[in-house]
Amino acid sequence: MARKSMQPLAVLNLLANIFFVFCLMTSKTQQVKQPLTILLGSMVSFTILYLLFFTLMTCILEWVESFVVVNIIYAIVTFLTRGNMTTYVWLMFYYYIMIVPSQQVLLLWVKKKIQSIIYLMMLLDGVIFLGEACFQIIYIMDYSRFYNGTESVYDEIDIAFFSIVNIYMFLCLFVMMISCFATTHYLNKHMKSLSASVGSLSNSRLHSQIRVTVTGIAQGGLCFLCTMWNPLYVISYFLSPYFYFDAYIHITVLNLYISGTTVNLGVGQTLFRERAVHVWEAVKKILCTGKAPVPVIESLADYQRL
Repeated sequence: MARKSMQPLAVLNLLANIFFVFCLMTSKTQQVKQPLTILLGSMVSFTILYLLFFTLMTCILEWVESFVVVNIIYAIVTFLTRGNMTTYVWLMFYYYIMIVPSQQVLLLWVKKKIQSIIYLMMLLDGVIFLGEACFQIIYIMDYSRFYNGTESVYDEIDIAFFSIVNIYMFLCLFVMMISCFATTHYLNKHMKSLSASVGSLSNSRLHSQIRVTVTGIAQGGLCFLCTMWNPLYVISYFLSPYFYFDAYIHITVLNLYISGTTVNLGVGQTLFRERAVHVWEAVKKILCTGKAPVPVIESLADYQRL
């Protein structure tokens, strides 16, 4: 029942992220600069792959009871979720560097090298999370051979990966929250300055920056809950049978995180939000007049806004 109740939500998330892919593929390279395209594309890709593997796992659980296959898919799903989380971290870090002016030498150097730094951090994410996922898959496939004395070795490696991944996740969460709150502090001072000098806050670029920051803080809350949940879920496993969270509860938490991420991307990213408005207006015009509207070329300035 729990699995079936999440399927409509998974379908809506999948449709939304397919629309995001359409937006990214139809946007011009000048409209969305790097590394923003890579960051958004990676998050959307992680989400779509997560939803596909979640659907596959649901189907397998309905049709066959295969411990090995389900747990392998579960390891892949966990890898995709963590990749999605840290990619959003670097997205907010990118916005912080681009929005908040700074005279510090280090931050000026980071701003100059931001594209290379983002790529390097995403590569580090992949090495850590993919390494853990590969180990988990090998662990699952060799489970039946534990009688030969290799169980203790697997357990030691598992504990090492668990420690490394969770420490890294908390460090990423710290970077995200610092980036969000520093951006919020700057925008708050900037709005007060504009209000005092101009008396109006109608600047569309400022509104877009505020929207990005607010959704970033909301995403930070989701990342915090998801990051705290993972060690809690593992600890409950070792406390079993006295206290144990069902695997379906864990999957539900991951699904809610993915859903929140989809909403934040749709609300916070100008490219997705404005394209959705254009598509909706086009659909309404077709329904009202029965004729397809003439395509409108969006201005470059619209897509250069955050």
